[in-house]
Amino acid sequence: MHIEQSSIVVDQTTVSYDHFQMGSKQVCFLISGASYLYDHPYFYYSRMALLARDIDVICIHYVTEELFSMTDAESNVCMTRRVDAVVSEVLATHTYENVQFIAKSLGTIPLAALLAKPNLQTARFVFLTPVLEAEVVEQIATSSQAGLLVIGTADKFYDEAALETCRTSQLTIDVIEGANHSLDQGFEIDPSLAVLGHIVRQIEASLFEPLPK
Repeated sequence: MHIEQSSIVVDQTTVSYDHFQMGSKQVCFLISGASYLYDHPYFYYSRMALLARDIDVICIHYVTEELFSMTDAESNVCMTRRVDAVVSEVLATHTYENVQFIAKSLGTIPLAALLAKPNLQTARFVFLTPVLEAEVVEQIATSSQAGLLVIGTADKFYDEAALETCRTSQLTIDVIEGANHSLDQGFEIDPSLAVLGHIVRQIEASLFEPLPK
């Protein structure tokens, strides 16, 4: 395995990304939350599962302090432009036959915007604790890609009506009773670890199992 650190300038901001190269024809882009980073459990174990299958992995470092001084609308546009720029550069400079995405929390906002891109219609998408605001919900509801959406009933973004709208998509929706925005069961260790194991298995199934014919 070779890890290449690269960067691209987007709107005068340098956006870096780490490229774990396994010599694969498959790639998975990881898109972090604001503070839920790539060394946190769901990204750590997802990356482990990907690398175990010799799949290339891209970790995008798109979050900067200036995002939090913008309006929500401005921040959403800025995040999306940064993530899209990295994805576009990687796919333009490498030949990948299969593309996958895993995003959590804040990162699900730019991920949802990517659903409409023509060259990503066969990609698979995993949304962990998505920010279920109106635009994201609409983008998910009108999408056709396979994948997974996971959220807990104790998450501040949990919204049953929004989830019902999302059910028109092709995503498998997994609602975890009592899980918070970190997908933990409060401060309970064993139940939280059980949820972690369950969701990692769900991610593996969504990304690696053949689609039904």
